[in-house]
Amino acid sequence: MSATPGGAAALAGVRRVHMVGIGGAGMSALARLYLQQGVRVTGSDRAESGALNDLKALGADVYAGSRAAGVNGADLVVYSSAVPATDPELTAAGDAGIRAIKHARALGELFNTRRGIAVAGTHGKTTTTAMTALILERAGLDPTFQVGGELVDLGTSARWGSGEWMVVEADEFDRRFLEYRPEVAVINNVEPDHFEYYGTYERMREAFGEFLGCLRPGGTVVAWGEDARLAGLLEERRPERVVRFGVARPDLDGGRWEVTARHLSLAAEGARFEVEYGATGERASMQLAVPGEHNVHNALAAISAALVAGVSLATSAQALAGFHGARRRFQLLADAGGIRVYDDYAHHPTAVRMMLEAARRLVPPGGRLWAVFQPHLRTRTEQLFDEFSTAFAEADAVLLSDVYSPAAREPEGAYRGSADLVAATRHPNARHVPALDDIRAVLADELKPGDIAIVMGAGTIERLAPQVAEDVRARAG
Repeated sequence: MSATPGGAAALAGVRRVHMVGIGGAGMSALARLYLQQGVRVTGSDRAESGALNDLKALGADVYAGSRAAGVNGADLVVYSSAVPATDPELTAAGDAGIRAIKHARALGELFNTRRGIAVAGTHGKTTTTAMTALILERAGLDPTFQVGGELVDLGTSARWGSGEWMVVEADEFDRRFLEYRPEVAVINNVEPDHFEYYGTYERMREAFGEFLGCLRPGGTVVAWGEDARLAGLLEERRPERVVRFGVARPDLDGGRWEVTARHLSLAAEGARFEVEYGATGERASMQLAVPGEHNVHNALAAISAALVAGVSLATSAQALAGFHGARRRFQLLADAGGIRVYDDYAHHPTAVRMMLEAARRLVPPGGRLWAVFQPHLRTRTEQLFDEFSTAFAEADAVLLSDVYSPAAREPEGAYRGSADLVAATRHPNARHVPALDDIRAVLADELKPGDIAIVMGAGTIERLAPQVAEDVRARAG
């Protein structure tokens, strides 16, 4: 397959890019790619943040607030989906005739000049993208990548490489993934989500079908073979080439997968298994340093994508043995005084359940597993209420804050909230603690040696886990 080795064509005539909402994970990562290609980057965000400070250190001219004059002299304006059309900088760009495009289109214009691997799915995208990028990097392919969280092992969320491959996280929200024309389309799973945008699961499913239609001629779909919803979608769309991955189980015909994990053994700190590639009979022993069966699925997806890119199982095994995750993906923030604090982005009930199942193995005898969760969006909480009500079963204690719902993102209506969810869980030690500061106080007072706290959510709860970790370290001296 032919592909332009660089992004020069996509950036022809672009000397300066102004980015509105530059502090977000995807936007700040894209800014890094621009900077690494010698493009001048300016930008704005709602407030100062660590992301803005990092970009300043890399040479970007960024600031908090919105200034109409900030776009003056820009050749291109890129904006986040979270930025309203009435933003003064977008209005000024329109008045000045400056081309303004969303993040996904801007990234797609770079991605589509390369041999591309796009990683999609309701959950697991960030970790799978990070694993795939690390494998290709360790294989000497020097890929370009953009991930939705910083790779612990590479110290960045984005890098412009000299190789022909590019790996990106392909988000279904706002139909972002339809901007990409991948040679390899990875789909980890298809579960109901993003009701605030799609309204119904059927519409979201249609978008995943359209994503399959974005595959380049002769391209490959990498899919989790154990997902019945995804299997139905593939049966309808019938892509030319599919590589399915899965785990061999007594109750399933594991031989039908092209890439299969056998003899799986889960441990507190990771997993061991043998992976087999059916097309060649190649096998390799795998050892993961990240816990949970969900990470076995993520690893199989990354291994499968790497096989399509020509990377051997042995090389993938060596790379993933040294994979230590991505920021806010079961990230250990504190281990002091016998208490551990983890931070995770989980905001879907399936992801919450998987995180708690993985964390359960880490709890020592006599210790307790604390689930600290901020429900993200009223529509998601309402539509998946029953699933959320059973997601916390593995926890010994549950603290739910109020639902996080950004202004103007969701339709008005009658929605059940966190207090209703606490009652529905019928958990003997579940509490609704509305404010994050009050949750911090509860944990400071009640955590004891042997306990593990996992703080989860996609909203403002991001700030809580570092605060709890700081409190734990301070108490331990």
